[in-house]
Amino acid sequence: MKKMLFYFLNLVLIFVTVVSLVKTKSNVVFASNELDLDVPEYCLIDANTGTVLAEKNSTEKREVASMVKLMTSLLTMEKIENGEWTLDTELLVSDYAASMEGSQAFLDAGKMYKIDDLLKSVVIASANDSSVVLAEGYSGSEIKFVDVMNKKAKDLGMTNTLYANSTGLPALNQYSTAEDIAKLLNVVSKHDLYHKYSTIWMDKLVHESGRETELVNTNRLVKYYPGCDCGKTGFTDEAGYCLSASAKRNDMRLISVVMGAKTASDRFSISSNLLNYGFANYKNIKVVDMQNIIRSNIRLKGLKSFVECVPENDLFVLQKSGSIENNYNIETNFDDIKNCVNKGDIIGKIIVKNGDKNICEANLIANETYKTPSFIDITHQIYDNWSI
Repeated sequence: MKKMLFYFLNLVLIFVTVVSLVKTKSNVVFASNELDLDVPEYCLIDANTGTVLAEKNSTEKREVASMVKLMTSLLTMEKIENGEWTLDTELLVSDYAASMEGSQAFLDAGKMYKIDDLLKSVVIASANDSSVVLAEGYSGSEIKFVDVMNKKAKDLGMTNTLYANSTGLPALNQYSTAEDIAKLLNVVSKHDLYHKYSTIWMDKLVHESGRETELVNTNRLVKYYPGCDCGKTGFTDEAGYCLSASAKRNDMRLISVVMGAKTASDRFSISSNLLNYGFANYKNIKVVDMQNIIRSNIRLKGLKSFVECVPENDLFVLQKSGSIENNYNIETNFDDIKNCVNKGDIIGKIIVKNGDKNICEANLIANETYKTPSFIDITHQIYDNWSI
């Protein structure tokens, strides 16, 4: 009898514990004023709209360590996408590049390495020597490359950022902010080439001699946080432990930036908390689909049909989870075009608005070539219509 009573009481205790855990989990509701994260600066943005969802001192300038390499990677990828480089392009390793301290790919001075390997080692393992090789190959010297970095930062609206090198190693007058890094990673995350490397957990770089350098992803969230597919870590004594990370679930992509964490573990756990907060409390609604064909009000002289176009990209609105409000309207504005429209031409804009405020917009792109028919074209049309 005592044994039966003992087992019964234990079953009751287990049941109560399980119920309390389930209840606690279901009642977790994040709110911005509950975010009390032990880190000097952080920023969380919705990638589709650029909206800041949570922040702390996000415009304060500080060293950001290897998160500087996001800009080095972005400029490299753009040079590849512009056709000036390929992944098979080889660059020479200078003595200066090979002398870099900190995280390295241990490149051999005087040897040639493919950009594929150099960029891979930068994104995965934060290799300082590879970063300098890319910078020197791009501009001839790292100093000249820094000028390009700063110009690009200005173009991206990173108003509180100044670069002094391509690596993030400590340097005078080099700084950024959590908000600026979030803007930068948002741009970087749109490049498929970055994801080619950022999703790799472990790899290796094989040198000409056959020697191998193991590459281990410094961004632990790629393996352990659902949906995390890119980002960049950073650490120096001056910057503390930093992490920019991006995760995507369904139509929503979030960008989190944590700066100045006390330990490597802290930067990962705090970043996870930020991402959890965003996914739990917000959602993206796609309101403009880039696959949809839109008929413009442009009709060229001599043509019966109106010019058709498509949005350059999808457009989203941000809503609180659980909300069903449709507090937006869509407006299209077309250019005044009289004669010719080529396929791919920008012919107007599509704008998502909340009252008088623009939420987001995209260019409208002609999906075909349209032109006013010439006398010869008209003659051919008449002939085709009357021929038997």
